Amino acid sequence: MAITLVIGAACQYVILSSPELQDAIIDQQVRAMNSQGSGATDAQIAGVERFIGMLPVIYTVATFILGPLFVAAIAGILVGVFTTLMGGQGTFKQMYAVLTHSGVISMLSGVFSAALVLSGVPPTGVRPPGANLGIFVPMLEDTAFVSVLLRTLDIFLLWWLVVLAIGIGVLYKRRPGGIATSLIGVYVVIALLVATFTSGS
Repeated sequence: MAITLVIGAACQYVILSSPELQDAIIDQQVRAMNSQGSGATDAQIAGVERFIGMLPVIYTVATFILGPLFVAAIAGILVGVFTTLMGGQGTFKQMYAVLTHSGVISMLSGVFSAALVLSGVPPTGVRPPGANLGIFVPMLEDTAFVSVLLRTLDIFLLWWLVVLAIGIGVLYKRRPGGIATSLIGVYVVIALLVATFTSGS
């Protein structure tokens, strides 16, 4: 976990230090303030710019604090499902270890995105460049339902779910295929909800 947190935090710093991404976030915030009717003042815009400029440091520090807590929360949920509800024998400590080791995939996702940023690949709106399925529909508008849905489906996250399912399968002596199908199914449902409520068509 120490290795993945250090590398992940460094990648977050690189990604959020991108001037293009910072400009996109600032533009989104200003448009949100203008949509409220009163319009954004120069002082408010300056405040947003200062805050966005601090995001690389904020996210870097937050990675070390929230990372272990996030893993603990997910481990607790999975233990609750597989041990309590399904009668398995896995412990919280074992599930925490499974999640920690599968976190290497999430770290690789950060490395990939940071490498794209350093090579000059622009963000998609306020989303950093990454390995999502939206690359297969560049002809669609960013706000189209299919485009939003495919951008939400990240290849590294799908990979992580498969690796996590293998770990859970070993821990609970169950077939990982069924676990992977269930986890990916939940992910796809969440992606559909995100696309439904955030797409423009």
